[in-house]
Order: sequence, then structure tokens, then C-alpha cells
Amino acid sequence: MLTIKRSCSYRIITRALQVDDQPLVALLMPRADDCEPCLDQDQLQASLDSNPQAIVVYNQQADARAMVEKLKTPASQIYIEIRQDTKGVLGLHAIRYRGQEPETLELIYQ
Repeated sequence: MLTIKRSCSYRIITRALQVDDQPLVALLMPRADDCEPCLDQDQLQASLDSNPQAIVVYNQQADARAMVEKLKTPASQIYIEIRQDTKGVLGLHAIRYRGQEPETLELIYQ
């Protein structure tokens, strides 16, 4: 189970809409009001190394996924993927990997 502020979830989805089909990768600190976008792989890894409690947020764009896949993270790392369904509706999907298998986490908005 993962809890984030409802207002934060709106901000994440708004960011995804603003970048459209461009990559979006960001870090979300616990209890934060918004995520902090990372512009490149080095900045992302350094920020994550100095804030291991941070959650990695990314959209489904190929470059964003590639950046996330290159990260060196602990097995406990939590990710939030910004997904778009077949009707174009954006939503958030929280996951953690157990080996190579993704484990969906219950996402609670408060």
C-alpha cells in the first residue's frame, strides 16, 4: 500500500498532460505536494542516491522507460507509472519489482 496526497496525484497527471508525448521522469518524496522532474540520467541517479526513500514517477514514453530501466535501485524501490488507457484517460499505477516481476501496490489518495 502506498499513500499520496490527492492534490499531488492531480499535479503529476497535469505534468504528464503538459509534456504530452515527451518523456517525464521525476522523483516524489514522501508526503510531498508535487514531484521533482529530472532532466537526465545522471541527475536522476544522483537525486535517488541521496534520497533513497523517493518514489520514481515516469510516463509511458519510450525514453522515460529507458531512463528508469537504467537506474541502479534497491529491491524495495517503488515506482509510479503514469498510464493512459485506451480511452485516453490518465491514471497512476504504483509498482515494486520482485525480481523481474512487477508487484502492483494499492495506491491510496488522501
